[in-house]
Amino acid sequence: MKRQPVLEVIAVDAADALAAEEGGADRIELVSAMSEGGLTPSYGVMEHVVSQVSIPVYVMIRPHSRSFRYSTDDIRAMTRDISVARELGVDGIVIGALTGDGEVDLLSLQSCMAEAQGLGVTFHRAIDVSISLTEALKAINTLGNVERVLTSGGKQTAPEAILELKQLHELGQTLNIAVMAGSGVTIEGIQTLVSQTGITEIHMGSGVRYKGSFNYPIDPHLVEEAKQQLLLASQPFMDSSALSSGPSKGGPMI
Repeated sequence: MKRQPVLEVIAVDAADALAAEEGGADRIELVSAMSEGGLTPSYGVMEHVVSQVSIPVYVMIRPHSRSFRYSTDDIRAMTRDISVARELGVDGIVIGALTGDGEVDLLSLQSCMAEAQGLGVTFHRAIDVSISLTEALKAINTLGNVERVLTSGGKQTAPEAILELKQLHELGQTLNIAVMAGSGVTIEGIQTLVSQTGITEIHMGSGVRYKGSFNYPIDPHLVEEAKQQLLLASQPFMDSSALSSGPSKGGPMI
């Protein structure tokens, strides 16, 4: 199954989102508190970003950074955040939950999935600390409406996990769920990452920011360079129609 190349960029505010869109990003992952790995942004930020850009906006739904285990109260807060996010016009959510044994917490996620009807869903890097990447991917697929997983292949950075990412991508193809590579991805490393894994959805954060740091804004020129590298690297895996079309506000074309 062939999928369109997609460059997703992390944004923390409207200025970030606009710079990412200017550079040619296909999708925004909107978060707060990147120093804690990314938490749910405020409703005000969600509303403002959605009003400013035309590319899809996926919002992180993560109430705390202590772990990926969530209490009943946490899940209640997460479902409320999803409900409000939908009302504010976001295109999708980014979510994940694990049990104490490191397995995907299907029970907790089911209520979140029910609230997310009509939205795109990405399962985030909680998968990277699960007990088994392949078993986690199979479990995530049973939720039914998860479009993709964001993963570094279980390693600290995606470039360190070429073999694991390739295996996950191949499994994802059989399950019809996309695998998106993220963490430590650089513009210079996109060619190798794509060519050796077959993954054509790439997630970038500090790699497209001034001085390579979340302390500085997104550089649209770096986003443009990343997108060009992704398109070039993806050509062997794409057909001509996939390369000539782009995602719309209604959701990513994959």
